[in-house]
Order: sequence, then C-alpha cells, then structure tokens
Amino acid sequence: MTAQAVLPLLRGGRWYRSMDTVPVSGAGSLCLAPEIIVRDDAARLRAGLAGPGVPDRDRRLDLLREAVDLFRFGRVPIEGLGVQDPGDFAASMGAVAGLPPALVRRWSDLLGARWAEPADERGDPLAELAPEKRDNRPVVLAPDEHDCRPAELAPEERDGLTLVSLPANTFTCLKAVLEAALSGAAVWVRPSRREPLSSARLIGALLSVGWPAETLGYYPTAPRTLHALIQSSDHQIVYGGDDLAAELAGRAAGPPSLEFRGPGRACVIVDEPPDPEWLAERIAQDAGRFCTSTCVVACLRGTEPLGRRVAEVLDGISLDPPDPRRPQAAWPEADAARTAAFVMDRLAPGGRLLTRRPLLSDGFLAPALVEVDDPGHPLVGVELPFPFAVIVATDRAGARGLAARSRFVHPAHYAISPEGVSS
Repeated sequence: MTAQAVLPLLRGGRWYRSMDTVPVSGAGSLCLAPEIIVRDDAARLRAGLAGPGVPDRDRRLDLLREAVDLFRFGRVPIEGLGVQDPGDFAASMGAVAGLPPALVRRWSDLLGARWAEPADERGDPLAELAPEKRDNRPVVLAPDEHDCRPAELAPEERDGLTLVSLPANTFTCLKAVLEAALSGAAVWVRPSRREPLSSARLIGALLSVGWPAETLGYYPTAPRTLHALIQSSDHQIVYGGDDLAAELAGRAAGPPSLEFRGPGRACVIVDEPPDPEWLAERIAQDAGRFCTSTCVVACLRGTEPLGRRVAEVLDGISLDPPDPRRPQAAWPEADAARTAAFVMDRLAPGGRLLTRRPLLSDGFLAPALVEVDDPGHPLVGVELPFPFAVIVATDRAGARGLAARSRFVHPAHYAISPEGVSS
C-alpha cells in the first residue's frame, strides 16, 4: 500500500470513496463511512434493493474455501491497492502492524485450517509426530481457539444483516467474517482503522471467487459511528476491550443479538510446576496477541523457582531477527513507549520485573513477566497486545477469583467449583 493508496467503502455492491479519510500508519489512507451512509445503506438493504441473495449453504461453503485459499496463496485484486500477492500482503502487514513474515504465514495457516476440506477425519496428520519430525513447523503448545470444522462454525441459518467489527491485534479474527457469511446473512465488515489491510484482502478474495457483492459491505467508521452500525444490523459480532464492553453495556440501545468478543485474560493455575518452556509458550506465542495468550499465572505453591525460569526463557526469545519458534511483532515508537509507561507506572508498590531486558528493546516490546505480592495488584488481569504476564502466589480461593475473571483457564482439566479450584 503506497502513501497515495486509498481504501474505499464497499456499499450496495459498489466501491465508493467518501470525503472523510484517515491515514493508515505505514500505508495510505482509509475512507470512513459517516452515520448517514450507514443508516441509508441499511434501509436500502432491507428494502430489497441490494440485488440477489446468497447461494445455498453447500455453495457458500465451497466459495468460502476458495476465498480462504486465495487469501492465503493467491494474487488478490484489492480496490485501491491493485493486485496483491502473498509476499505483498506479508510486506504490508509488516509495515502496518509490525508482523514478521513468519507470523503472517502462521496466522494465515490458522485461518485456513478451519476451512480445509474434511478429507481426513483422523485430524491433523502431524499430530502424532514428535516435534522434531514436524518438517520444522512451529510446535503449537498453547490451545488453539481456531480448530473446529466449518460445519460447526455456523450451526444455524440466518437472514438479515450481520455486522462484524474487527480488532487490530490479529487478523485471525477474520474467522468471524467467514462464519457470518456461511450463515447466509448479508455481512458488513467494520475493519480496524489501524489495520484495515487484512480485511480488505479477504473482501477482495470473496469478490474474486464470485461471492455476491451486494451481500457484502466494507464500512470503516469513526468510533462514534459503531453504534449506528449496531443499531442498523440484525446480528453483531464485536471485538474490543474492557472500555468498549463497558460502553456497550451502558447503552440501552445495545441489542440482545450482540456477541461481544472481548479480552480473554487467560489464566494458568499452577499446582505442580509445569515445564518453563511450556508456560513461556503460552505467554509469548503469536506475539501475545491472542485472547488465549496467558496474562496471569496463579501459583498455589509459591512463584519460585518457576517465575525465574520462565523469565529466562522469555529473555531468550530473539526479537530481531525474529525468533524462529516465537516471532514477535515490532511496534511504532510512540505506541511502544506509551504501553511501556503504562506498565512501569503501575508496577510499584508490590511488583517487580522478573525478565531482565528493558521493555523497550530496539523497536519491540520485549516479552515480560512481572511478579506481584498480591492478587489485587493493578497489573493482575491486565491484557496487553504483547507477551505480558503477571505471576502471583495465592491460595485456592484466590485462584478461584482470578479464574472467574478469565475467559480461558489453563490447564483445561481444572474447573472452578463453589469449593474452589479442583482438578
């Protein structure tokens, strides 16, 4: 994406350049849809002016698989950008989101794995191989929220209009666009203004394989216009953090059909100390940007020596060149400085960095592990878009409280019961 490139809206099956644009860091600019366009286009869609509907479910599944393959491996025409091959896409994600090529490939593979032909019901043919026999593929130790069959993605047919409002932290959330499209609804995508390129590539891939343009929308907006999109749609999948969750919960207009996919605050409860490599993997894999990335380690038998050993593993992750197993994302200098200051301002009293590298390290936020004295410390449960975790000693009641605030609790065989944490 060049400095002159402009990503337009897709409305009513046609591309449209609005007067309101915002710059995209490291790229060109992005058109924004004002509220009047959002509401007018939704009314037109409901009035049946959008043209033919979506194909039947089997055809939809075939088209989605074709589109995902094109997204991963093909040359995709993208309005405002031109034709983009996988190398161009990786380069653009490096410029806009700081992602190294290895991470772009991994996330593309995760997205594609959900939509692969179900030719092998045995599952992953690599699953039973030892790590050293996996053709140098990264070993996935952390649980993966992406592994389910396409038939399981949308259990019911839907009509009307589904809104998908995407985050900037990972483009694997494009799975929500595919799920919505498989359901049979018309789909409007609201991309992240910081990283709109991956969703633009998916829209381009869908159009290229013959998905009806009239049933797709690409509506970047200012934050205030999100509520117009929500009110104008029948179903909503919205990604965001605590602030957006609180804002939506406080609005009477928030519909019951809204599915909010917010912070995971993933927690590991440690009784018998695990392999430090295993725990470091859960913190640092995927640049710490997944909602399943661990941000709290609750130790029932004290934090030492586990904390020190995990910190050593995290300190050993290469930032530049990218670590072959756990590649990390680069950051814009101002954003990195702001995030580092957020951590350091809340560190004392009662907290200390166990990792030895400075948080700001050569254009990166280095993976960090903080030890705190109390589960009530202000950094406990904070989810940041880089590998950052807090380790704390607690009892079973304290672990139960931490787990109750988390969407993902590891290991899976732990359950939260009224009596506390049990296995």
